[in-house]
Amino acid sequence: MKFCLIGLMAMSESDGKIFTEEVNRLTQWATVMQGTYFNGFAFDLGLYGLPYEFFSEYDLVMVAVRYETIAAGLKIKKQSTARVVVLLDGEMEYFISQLHGHQQVQLIELINIADAVGVSHENDIPIIKTLTTRPVGLLGLPFPLKRVREELCPLVEKKTVIRLGAIHRNGIVNLAALSEIGLPGVVDVWAREDIEYVHQLKNYLPLPPVYFNHTPRWEDYIASLNNCLLGLHLDYRQVWGRFALDCAAVNIPCIAPDNFYTQKILFPRLCVDFQDIDGVVKLAKKLVQNNSFYEEVMDYAESQLAFFDNEAAKKRLFDLLI
Repeated sequence: MKFCLIGLMAMSESDGKIFTEEVNRLTQWATVMQGTYFNGFAFDLGLYGLPYEFFSEYDLVMVAVRYETIAAGLKIKKQSTARVVVLLDGEMEYFISQLHGHQQVQLIELINIADAVGVSHENDIPIIKTLTTRPVGLLGLPFPLKRVREELCPLVEKKTVIRLGAIHRNGIVNLAALSEIGLPGVVDVWAREDIEYVHQLKNYLPLPPVYFNHTPRWEDYIASLNNCLLGLHLDYRQVWGRFALDCAAVNIPCIAPDNFYTQKILFPRLCVDFQDIDGVVKLAKKLVQNNSFYEEVMDYAESQLAFFDNEAAKKRLFDLLI
């Protein structure tokens, strides 16, 4: 099957070529399907210099939908012979609250002319089914588990440090929880302002030491995560949730809300409301102090990981298209 992924990753020289990079992000679909990638917004602006009939070369095009790619998705379906599967690339709130009315109408048109619609959380299925006559099912993202285990992250002795999922989106809650737990934390930062933000918070919160990483490459990020004792990400969005899956892959537990689909499946005993600081503190201390609990949690996560690997994701896609 000749496959193409349409998304919003920045244009590069690899666009239109067989994608081989194995990372935990959207482009893993192109890698798993031995397909190619194009930036949908750039394609619609004519920056590739190709007509939409070009996509007739493909058997299947996956359009990861944000408002910037809706137009490309519609034109691919209308002007080529390729089958099109739409992947709703984001939280449901984005599609029902943040898109303007005319954009929502275009989205509904797209999911009604596409061959199938994939979502990233099972709770999204009922509402999408009311908006389209096409097959709707859970897709999420493939995960390069074999590469993580065999190439990137050997078994190591974990350091007593908590990896925070973010300091931007709901990051203040992550930092507040860290201040109550009292263990050192580590977080990725992208600008000097991020570091200054945390330093300023120390004037008001009893923050333990917070270490800063800058890991643009996913390979460096996952290798850094491998050294931590546990992960913490108190995000309010209803999404797939890449962070919990990263944690499970490197054999550390993750405390997070069950609105992350991956968290719900991998770490049901570590699910908390995103504002439940007391619950987070109790779970973190139990994981640190109770080795048997830590091991039980990780044994269960290990038993569920196969659902998220590359082959399982491909099966979900093919089953949706039947």
